[in-house]
Amino acid sequence: MLKLPHKPPILFAKEILDKGADWAVVSAEFPKTPTLGMIMESAAQSSAALSDSEDEGYLLSCSNLILHKNPTGTKLRIHIKNALPSSVLSEIYFEAKEQDTLISEGTILVMLKK
Repeated sequence: MLKLPHKPPILFAKEILDKGADWAVVSAEFPKTPTLGMIMESAAQSSAALSDSEDEGYLLSCSNLILHKNPTGTKLRIHIKNALPSSVLSEIYFEAKEQDTLISEGTILVMLKK
């Protein structure tokens, strides 16, 4: 279960589907076909799956953001991997997939508020 302060219609990350030590797969659902900004926000929300802390997190930046293909539906799987773990900052690589099709990928920097 993801504990996020977000409320609909901004709450996109719904459920942890699979999880390892430094990676996770999270289901994301959108009120309409998502834009690239919505996909990036869902990746930031999904990063909560990597933390054992209940501290709030903040999206600081993104880089190498690519939209490979426009999504056709409102449900995606967000694959995230912590590329630079620390106690406060996390650099997270993500891929957003619709079924087995790569929709988007990029890197986000998230800061935990202590």
